[in-house]
Amino acid sequence: MLEITPDHIAELADDDLRTLIGRLCEAELSRHNLPVSAVTWGGDHRAPDGGLDVRVVLPAGSALTDFVPRPNTGFQLKREDMPRSAILAEMRPSNLLRPIISQLADAAGAYVIISSQGSTSDSALRNRRAAMAEAVASLPNAANLVLEFYDRTRIASWVRQHPGLIPWVREKIRRPLRGWHSYGPWAYQPEGTSAEFLLDDTPRVQTGQKDDRDGLSTLGGIARIRDVLREPGKVVRLIGLSGVGKTRLVQALFDSRIGERALNPALALYTDMSDDPDPQPIGMVSDLLAGDARGIVVVDNCAPDLHPEYDIREDEPEGTEVFDLLPSSEELVERLIKRRFPDLSAIDARTAAEFSGGNARIAIALAATVGSHETLSGLADRELFQRLFQQRHEHDAGLLQAAQACALVYSFEGETLAGEDAELPRLAALISAEPAALFRAVSELLRRDLVQRRGVWRAVLPHAIANRLAAAALQDIPFTAIEAQLINGLPRAF
Repeated sequence: MLEITPDHIAELADDDLRTLIGRLCEAELSRHNLPVSAVTWGGDHRAPDGGLDVRVVLPAGSALTDFVPRPNTGFQLKREDMPRSAILAEMRPSNLLRPIISQLADAAGAYVIISSQGSTSDSALRNRRAAMAEAVASLPNAANLVLEFYDRTRIASWVRQHPGLIPWVREKIRRPLRGWHSYGPWAYQPEGTSAEFLLDDTPRVQTGQKDDRDGLSTLGGIARIRDVLREPGKVVRLIGLSGVGKTRLVQALFDSRIGERALNPALALYTDMSDDPDPQPIGMVSDLLAGDARGIVVVDNCAPDLHPEYDIREDEPEGTEVFDLLPSSEELVERLIKRRFPDLSAIDARTAAEFSGGNARIAIALAATVGSHETLSGLADRELFQRLFQQRHEHDAGLLQAAQACALVYSFEGETLAGEDAELPRLAALISAEPAALFRAVSELLRRDLVQRRGVWRAVLPHAIANRLAAAALQDIPFTAIEAQLINGLPRAF
């Protein structure tokens, strides 16, 4: 399941190998509470680099880590194998020792050659270290310099110490773990992990504890969740309406720019249950336990049947802490809209924020409907909702009716078209439609991000949209039909 092998390392391209070593160095420093800003790498791998691809520069006396042997350590990366002749040519081009290696010796540092193709036996490893020592023998302070050689087997071992990086490596070599991802822009891909996380002082995080009666600010909630997740075996459940920013907040837990003592991103293993991950989260956790590896497993859109012991009730299980994320302030949503849509007028950004009721997903969807010569100003709530629902499409009465029928239930099985337990036929009967037609309508609603999917299950979301649609359905659909299809004679509770 959570597997990484030397052969996987050998398949990495030059740029990906350099990024991996850089991220591994960051992970090592983060694990020891050292500043990850001490790691530098980047640029074109073909550009002159002075003999180093990745550099770690920490204050003298900093704690040492396993694969970063000195506070001042330089890594030179090669995709080819590196026998003695190649090592001497790398360290002494034209038989002159690279100046950067002399500088590392002056700083009592370390110089590490990494070969992603090499796979060395113990004797071959000794020979490569001997060649490295030969290359620096002319230095008067050569004894101050630590020399190391890492082949693909040792790099694979290094990655296994930081299991959150395994999905990243597997994705780069096109052998992904289905549905599993390393730390990244889980909430919104186009912005990447460098996007600013917007904060305000509004109490948005409820803990249920007496001391937190007024709630915590977002930053306070992040700090509290981080404290819980630093302890092995602890579980956090983050709840809140769809679209209020739960995924983005969890992403922020691993962002060192936000607050203090961010969680190590190399521990993060993320999945969205709607992606049907393999292994399932329980299998992933079991795999981590079997390998005695530390990880922070993030399960998005987690259905109640995956963790029934986490149901929100009076007797919350010991060890599980529940945090309730409330909607954002309108001011915060307006700032988000202005950042996401810089060409949108201030009044349109404010209108979208006010209509959203603090739900960022609704505000973003509404703002996206505004063309270059259009405005939301002066539109009534009903007109704004129509814009949100239609999303630049023509009015479709059938699609609206389908959404209204589906909004009457919390969720529904959205793939089975016939049979005693099928739910689409019951919902379709409410609007005198065929099950196949309703299936197509739900697919379109999925594309418009007005329905969410978890495996075979579907739900009209966010709740603010579902509630408005359900209210209209109760007016437009006879109660006798609702009673016949959704209340009487059901094979199971909706």
